[in-house]
Amino acid sequence: MNVFEAVKQSVTTRQAAEHYGIHVGRNGMACCPFHNDKTPSMKLD
Repeated sequence: MNVFEAVKQSVTTRQAAEHYGIHVGRNGMACCPFHNDKTPSMKLD
């Protein structure tokens, strides 16, 4: 197993986003960091 597979198995996308300062709501929605969002448009599983 390579390092990328190990990370994918141990960290969720929600955990990664929150680590980088992205607030994720209870419904899994977050403001997209790639454009100026005023309301959440990015869904994290």
